[in-house]
Amino acid sequence: MFKLTVRSVPAVLAIVCALGLSACASNDRLKGETPQALFDEAKELQAAGSYERAIKGFEQLEGTFPYGRHAQQAQLEIAYTYYKMLDSASAVAAADRFIKQYPSHPNVDYAYYLKGLSTQIAEDSFLNIIYERDIADLDQASVRESFDVFRELVTRFPDSRYTPDARARMTRIINALSRHELKVARYYLRRGAPLAAANRVKGILKDHSGSPVIEESLAILITSYDELGLPVLKADAERVLRQNYPQSAWLSKKYTPPDY
Repeated sequence: MFKLTVRSVPAVLAIVCALGLSACASNDRLKGETPQALFDEAKELQAAGSYERAIKGFEQLEGTFPYGRHAQQAQLEIAYTYYKMLDSASAVAAADRFIKQYPSHPNVDYAYYLKGLSTQIAEDSFLNIIYERDIADLDQASVRESFDVFRELVTRFPDSRYTPDARARMTRIINALSRHELKVARYYLRRGAPLAAANRVKGILKDHSGSPVIEESLAILITSYDELGLPVLKADAERVLRQNYPQSAWLSKKYTPPDY
């Protein structure tokens, strides 16, 4: 008979802990014996919101059956699950891994789409919805990165089912970037820096010609040239404003930037 002594207690505890960890590890593993069974189990966990377990399941599928369509689809599901978890960095990394490993895969357009969505997580997150934050106030580098990903999707896969939504998101991003530049131009004009304000709105007029802020951008340009003492350039800006926005209120009154 085994006699428990003070000296043997640590060893017993170590065995118990090891067994407990082993049990927990085995509980995390899915029970499916075929690629389809493992995939279905992981998808059920994903649908139930058990995202971490779902990712482990898809990883188990990849490790157990590394070849074939189920393993490839598991990579895409991992990227999507990270996206649902609002883990932008992991979702982008997973999508990139799929793109590099399977550049000719029939679903690689979806990987690009997921990557673009994942860079917009900050825009679409719960807190931003609550506080109604404007995308123009978010990290511009992230917004531009998202635009570049969607542009690549649209360029490489013009007939993709994801292209129409990608185009719509690109338009939203362009409008957001122009609003951001407009806010900066307003700031410079309020602070008595008309040259800096003019340079900002000229960028909008050059790069974002279809943006809804063009009218106000032209009004800022007119005011900036007026304060800089450049009557010829001011007249040119007024002519463009009149041609494109004949009913603009800023044709009859001086533009004053809002104080916010």
